Amino acid sequence: MRPTVSSWGRLLMALLLHCLVALQVCGRAGAFTLLSPFSYSSLSFKNLLNSVLLSSNANLAGGGRNLKSDVLEDASLITPKLIRKYGYPSETHTVVTKDGYILEMHRIPKKGAQPVLLMHGILDTSATWVLMGPKSGLGECFDLATLMVNQKENSTYIPGYMLSDLGYDVWMGNSRGNRYSKNHTSLNSDYQEFWDFTFHEMGKYDLPANIDYILSKTGYEQLHYIGHSQGTAIFWVLCSEQPAYTQKITSMHALAPIAYIHDMKSPLFRTLVLFLDFLTAATRMLRITEFMPNTKFLVDHSQVVCHDNAMTQDVCSNILFLVAGYNSEQLNKTMLPVMLSHTPSGASIKQLEHFGQLMKSGHFRKFDRGYLRNQLEYNRMTPPDYDLSRVKVPVALYYSVNDLLVSTTGVDRLARELPNVIDKYLVPMERFNHLDFLWAIDVKPLVYNRLVRNVRRVENHRAKLTANLANYLAMQLQRQHIRQQMQQQMMEGLPPNVHLPHGLGMEMIAAATPPPPLPTTTTPATPTTAPTSATTEDALLDEEDALTTSTSSPAESTA
Repeated sequence: MRPTVSSWGRLLMALLLHCLVALQVCGRAGAFTLLSPFSYSSLSFKNLLNSVLLSSNANLAGGGRNLKSDVLEDASLITPKLIRKYGYPSETHTVVTKDGYILEMHRIPKKGAQPVLLMHGILDTSATWVLMGPKSGLGECFDLATLMVNQKENSTYIPGYMLSDLGYDVWMGNSRGNRYSKNHTSLNSDYQEFWDFTFHEMGKYDLPANIDYILSKTGYEQLHYIGHSQGTAIFWVLCSEQPAYTQKITSMHALAPIAYIHDMKSPLFRTLVLFLDFLTAATRMLRITEFMPNTKFLVDHSQVVCHDNAMTQDVCSNILFLVAGYNSEQLNKTMLPVMLSHTPSGASIKQLEHFGQLMKSGHFRKFDRGYLRNQLEYNRMTPPDYDLSRVKVPVALYYSVNDLLVSTTGVDRLARELPNVIDKYLVPMERFNHLDFLWAIDVKPLVYNRLVRNVRRVENHRAKLTANLANYLAMQLQRQHIRQQMQQQMMEGLPPNVHLPHGLGMEMIAAATPPPPLPTTTTPATPTTAPTSATTEDALLDEEDALTTSTSSPAESTA
């Protein structure tokens, strides 16, 4: 049935309210007060927006009778409640950084299990790892073999739940400035000083605090790290600034890795960078410090405007495509209210400025404070580059062609500068975008199965190394004991009658030396439009068999 004139009027009103949301988001930042007439703190204006928005979309959606209650509920739940809703245990932990920021971490506990730390990207939160919910039929996937059997059909499976089912102790961090980490020991988030940070401080202070807390709580000496977008950049910063922390990481898995973004393809961000200096000056003059905070208005608006029956749903999906890249076939539009209720969730304006500097300079380096302040801060006119050669941990890179924020050439350059890349994986789907690494319908067969294999590879390699080292030390101790016996007999004038036991010769000790480094694996250069489940998994199985027998040193990866 065609919409009536009245319906079209309400639709135009809903689109107008989208614009008001944008104004509201900007108006929340810092001490910016020019948009105060549209402030959501006004109860009457709030009620007006809600009533008009709800009535317009209720009409367009047939009264809203078909809204899925689970989707609306998930859009309103915070991360711990979201986890508990789906039958998983949940814990909330707080960590204080050296510079006073109070960070909240969410945990799906598994007592005695290997810890894994998941770090989100910019404007995101810990909810991104669990908001899509565990897929029915995969909730009892407790072993790698079962995980590999489940293929493309109904294959969405979110890493928070997946890793827990595989027996890992899952920790999900929240970077300073998002909705879960907006507290400080002495500063209020309304103060401009609170927002004086970039992703550099996240790598320098937030990650060390999170890692130390997790290892202290679990009793482990190392953990696995999985990061998405900005969550990868702060890891490079950590290793560059505090290389001792590489000893606390078993492996690092970088989804859509950020470092060299000079040739970022996003038309939106490339346009903004052209006016970076002007925008920086304007935000400082207007004292705008926070970008796109998570508000109740935004949550309510997303639930109503982005649901399945709303004529405005395509507006919501196109917002994501504009930022991340177009891929409608992998977007579960039913979950749009959940996605856009949890994200965006706030960031510092200075974070965006730092990323803009990286785009302009072509370097992966520290924040540019201007010539004079650079001289005082860095003892040089330009900021220094981060030293990627210090990232000694095994690193796996996962990237795609259609990612508007991460280019393939940028990943190629990053892979050349990292000293220990064990996998450089180009997702075999042409339209796979930046956010598909988190929320794509087929993300499990396309990415997560490969990620779990790499985690297992590193663990198996470490186990072999530890076993061989233990054997080597035991043999050395036994040889030393035999030498002492022989020397004692010679001192007593007796002929030495102690002989090395069978199999304790030098050839046996040589066999007990540590195994060679993990070989680097690569993916085909030409991605396909969609994965073929059997082909993808067979290729991975063949590759794994080859890796277990390989003794060659890592080759330079190409994609």
